[in-house]
Amino acid sequence: MSSVRRIGIRPEISIGLVVVVIAFFAKTFFFPNTKVKDIFGKVPIPESNPTNIPQQDIIPSIPSTVDVEAFVEQPINTDHVPKGANAMGKPRPATKDCVDRHEECKQFFEQGECTRNPGWMIINCPRSCNDITDACRLRDPKLRCDRHSLNMTTTPVYRPGDMYRMFESIEKRFGSRYPMTIHSRDPFIVTFENFVADDEAESLIRTINRWERSTDSGSMNEFGETGRVLSQGRTSSNGWCTGECERHPKVRRVLRKIEEVTGVPSQNYESFQVLKYELNQFYRTHHDYGPEDVGLACGPRILTFFLYLSDVEEGGETAFPSLGISVKPKKGRALLWPSTLDENPEAQDTRTFHEAKPVVKGTKYAANSWIHLYDYAKPNLWGCTGSFDEL
Repeated sequence: MSSVRRIGIRPEISIGLVVVVIAFFAKTFFFPNTKVKDIFGKVPIPESNPTNIPQQDIIPSIPSTVDVEAFVEQPINTDHVPKGANAMGKPRPATKDCVDRHEECKQFFEQGECTRNPGWMIINCPRSCNDITDACRLRDPKLRCDRHSLNMTTTPVYRPGDMYRMFESIEKRFGSRYPMTIHSRDPFIVTFENFVADDEAESLIRTINRWERSTDSGSMNEFGETGRVLSQGRTSSNGWCTGECERHPKVRRVLRKIEEVTGVPSQNYESFQVLKYELNQFYRTHHDYGPEDVGLACGPRILTFFLYLSDVEEGGETAFPSLGISVKPKKGRALLWPSTLDENPEAQDTRTFHEAKPVVKGTKYAANSWIHLYDYAKPNLWGCTGSFDEL
């Protein structure tokens, strides 16, 4: 006898299912060219979405095994789908011919982008930049992206023992400035109160010009471009603090405070990823360490400095399941934890898997600062971190 999960359905959901059935027959017999989602007036696919993303990856349909109540209560994320994201997480196809991908490449060349943004231009406009940066040859990341070619230090920011010394002295160094809770000492999990001032939090949020649905990394092509796939384990939205945001004096002030606490210079940091979690949105258990990063010039993420930019009425905790630790969002609070081991800063600390609990009431704004073992800024400039913006 087959095993079937029985679902208790409340009366209002039964009514909803009847409407779904009616809509299905209406679509089949009366509106054969109309999508069921359109009958209900759901959010249409934005015109700016890339055409290679199937509709089911924009607005989720109801799978046959879903908990109906959970689906009905789960809001649809209507923020922009990132350009280039697709169901398989495939990057743009690489071509052996040294040709420009965009008709704007000549204009970018004339504006000096070959030297201002060499990584992006080498991959996207190699023909236009070839005489300046040897772009056709440097499309190969093996030639472009080792630390010697990038003229960057080969000394890691933390050697074995350095991370422990940073954490072990943190209360003595900053306990009088920030009320502090050390939730665990092995591994260290530390919260700081009043770390982010209200005007700093406001600056991080307000300078984000575009919120996009969260994505996960996909496969990589031979030029070092990583594809993106719409995340199934994370339903939040995010925006990257670059350009105007990264140059903002109050954002720079936050960076200086993080540098002071960790002893790691900001060139080892990724740009702030600013996050927005609305009702019922979450991030399933995951880890910030990526084993593939060990082979990159920037090395792996060794620390996460997580900033809470708003209060949340209920839910939205950051939880470490294996440690039994849960941290409630509070505006101005910061949370610091390691992704790698003190005795081997290139090896993952598996104890710091964590999750963002669903927001039950309110909206949660936060920001990630991911800190790498080596310089991140220079490899990122030269297109050696897998991250490329789409036009």
